[in-house]
Amino acid sequence: MLSNSQYLLFFTINLVYIVVCMYGCLLKTFYIPEAYKDIFGELHPTRYTLANMFMMQVLEFPFIFMIGRPEVLFYINGTSLMFLTAYLVVLIKGYFFLDFYKPKRLLYFLHPTMIVWLVLLMPVLGIIEFTPLYKMIMTIVVLMIALSYILMLDRCRLKLVNQIRELDEDEFSSEEDFPVTIARRMKWLPLLVCIALIVTFLTNNYYVKMGRDIYFIIINVWFAIYTLNPHRKTKKLPQELKKKDVTEDLSTPVKYRLSEKYCKETEQKLVEIIMAKKLYLEEHLTMNDLTEVMHTNKNYLSEVIARSVYQSFYKLVNTMRIEHACELLRNDPTAKLEQVAIASGFTSGSSFSQVFKRLMDISPKEYISKIHAK
Repeated sequence: MLSNSQYLLFFTINLVYIVVCMYGCLLKTFYIPEAYKDIFGELHPTRYTLANMFMMQVLEFPFIFMIGRPEVLFYINGTSLMFLTAYLVVLIKGYFFLDFYKPKRLLYFLHPTMIVWLVLLMPVLGIIEFTPLYKMIMTIVVLMIALSYILMLDRCRLKLVNQIRELDEDEFSSEEDFPVTIARRMKWLPLLVCIALIVTFLTNNYYVKMGRDIYFIIINVWFAIYTLNPHRKTKKLPQELKKKDVTEDLSTPVKYRLSEKYCKETEQKLVEIIMAKKLYLEEHLTMNDLTEVMHTNKNYLSEVIARSVYQSFYKLVNTMRIEHACELLRNDPTAKLEQVAIASGFTSGSSFSQVFKRLMDISPKEYISKIHAK
């Protein structure tokens, strides 16, 4: 049995959580920043889906009026786990234009969840008895549904991060220059939310649920502040990303516009110019800079690089930087890595080490040891 103070504590936290969610629902439904009103639908295509997800938290109302009943706590935790993980999949795919589950098809996507939700509600309404056998079976069913959604979610997240990096590598030679997008900032947030939901469901404890509510309240308050911030700058998603589906196999060949002969000749000319002018030593060299030097079309040059052994502008420039660094280390194995990094066009010793390891499969220190061994 819960004491009066415990009852009041759980009641208050859950009520605040529901109120904050309702505010989030109203915010996404009706608030449109003046600066983005003409393109708001394109910038935030899933606003109504997100508002709907906030609205779904009204399903937690039975907890407020029936605190102390184990079947109600089990119902709330199971419902939250299923619905929130399902909505996160739809939101990630919908927001980033990775079109597979369209918001209009959300109801069909949620059919398994809706059926299980009704079964979870039955003990709360007194239709069936809340027995240990019932709890065990429903725990397995809810986890299977939630885990299937979480696997979809993680696949979306990984594909999205890879696609964004590909776009960045086509434009920039240094990772410090990569634009910071909302996808990169929040790439772990959906999984952290799912972990919190799973822990809450499996422990089925009032204090754990209260911790989950506080965690979500903080996220929702940050979300509201971020949305209402008048100084916030929102960037439109790149067209290349919007057209790409997460279900697409990234190895699928694309239709090329340039002949093989043209690509080979341009690649050779490109490498010669970069080496002759030592452009790779410029710390913040970009694709636009290279296009100006080559006096050619950026799309053509991008295709030439994509079809070369380098595959991306980032790998092209950094391969040359690493080759230059290796030459410096061979000439002077005692040289400090920080100095070698700066002399080779890297912005720092740490970025040099990361790129060296990625492209050479060994660290700079291991490479130096090999030199000494000879």
